[in-house]
Amino acid sequence: MTAAPAMAAYAPDADDSKTTTITSTDLVGVGSDTSQHALKLLADAWNGGARTDYGQTFDVASFSALGGGTLPAPLVLDQGGADVPRPSGSGPGRNTLFGATRVSNVDFARSSSSPSAQNFTDGMRVIPFALDTVVVAVSGTSPVASFNPTLTLDQLKAIYKTCTLTNWHDVNAAYPSQPIEPFIPKSGSGTEDFFKKSGVLPSNDLTYGACVKDHTDDSNADGTRVQEHDPGLFTLKPNAIVPFSKGRAALTNGAVKAVAGDEVAFKRNLYNVVRADEASRADIQAFFGEDGFVCSAAAHDIIKSAGFDQLATSALNGDCGKVLNAASSNYTINTVTTPTVAVTGAGTSAGYNLTATLTSDPTAVGTVTFSENGTELAADVPIVSGRAVSSPIKLAAGSHSVKAVYTPGASNFLGAEKTSTLVVKAPKVKSVIAESFPAKVKLKKKAKTATVSGVVSVKGATGKVSVKLGKKVLKTVALKGGKAKVALAKLKKGAYKLTIAYAGDATHLAGTKTFTVKVVK
Repeated sequence: MTAAPAMAAYAPDADDSKTTTITSTDLVGVGSDTSQHALKLLADAWNGGARTDYGQTFDVASFSALGGGTLPAPLVLDQGGADVPRPSGSGPGRNTLFGATRVSNVDFARSSSSPSAQNFTDGMRVIPFALDTVVVAVSGTSPVASFNPTLTLDQLKAIYKTCTLTNWHDVNAAYPSQPIEPFIPKSGSGTEDFFKKSGVLPSNDLTYGACVKDHTDDSNADGTRVQEHDPGLFTLKPNAIVPFSKGRAALTNGAVKAVAGDEVAFKRNLYNVVRADEASRADIQAFFGEDGFVCSAAAHDIIKSAGFDQLATSALNGDCGKVLNAASSNYTINTVTTPTVAVTGAGTSAGYNLTATLTSDPTAVGTVTFSENGTELAADVPIVSGRAVSSPIKLAAGSHSVKAVYTPGASNFLGAEKTSTLVVKAPKVKSVIAESFPAKVKLKKKAKTATVSGVVSVKGATGKVSVKLGKKVLKTVALKGGKAKVALAKLKKGAYKLTIAYAGDATHLAGTKTFTVKVVK
């Protein structure tokens, strides 16, 4: 008997989100290389602090499909405790969840295709999170790439099923005379599985034509397999055409050229696969769930930077974060908006209302918290029709630097904040009005009218005062030092019920005072 060759030890890969001190509390994932970079970036953001927003402390350890070797300790097979070869592809990733190759410490498998019906029956569940598009691609440096080639579905079938289309010049007379060599990723690739079921092959015969290869050594059909999304294929095979994630192709700095054509652009959702009996676990939901980080607005740009579109949640008519027992064909994506915030206030130091006006399309939902220099003034004020208005609060008269922080109430909004200087005034005081008009004025000899003079005072006030007879204004004068001399001319004999009307100023309320003057002979 001979001993089996030893497997290479774990060697870190650039898309491993955690390489040391793997613990039993880590959320561990393996599988498809399609979404490995997206999960690496999401895990980095989570491990870097996003988890605190969800009240969690666990790390996410997502291991690349590339790099070879084994998974690091303590990730071992349940049966026998043997080291686990690094899973490379959606299928091998899913295999770590069940059966003889189960690794209980692996919590999710990245998958670029849906599991089989039997997988669902066995207890797998999918959690969609991103939209990708599968295309066929050529080398970015090949002669045909500069022509921005386009294919129809019938032409793609002629390449991959009947092998009757073998030169780009036969696709379009304007294209160069360049051979077409069709390749597919190795078995177990989610991209390959999705591609053959997308309509390129007839549903009753999912076998490729004899010209299609999944290996790069022409002399050895069992030789090196084609790794999905590996631009290295084109180094070995400059005339190759191969199914490729459009999102991944966009990240190759021009090394890969996606072939255009609406008929040959196949949408698919990307999944994270979990065990059905663990799908509701708090850590899985905090990271992958509808209200978790991966489906949040904060993750939108992270997923975009990896070449994909974040799916919308059910609140926005999408499937992001749902735990499903079948494939998802809901391709509704999330569009994230950041509202602009304006802060205003109204009232006085006795009672002041803070208002945050949020401008966005669609209208923002959620709450706003107001604070000053770290001291909370009003928390979680609900937004109604784009405005959050606090209940009256007490603020000292004077200048205040008030910050409004918007907390989104839906995954299609990012948080925002604004700090503004508000001037709070003291409440106006009641006006104290006094007058020194004589109660009785005697007409001079032979005079038919008299001038009645007096002083009007409004303590500490500025502005103007008027003396009125009924609705008629007899005289209006300005206060100086809170006082004004008033002369009422041409008053005939009689009794006059007069009113002093003060309009008020910045610190004094408006007021009136009534008095009577008699003009007699």
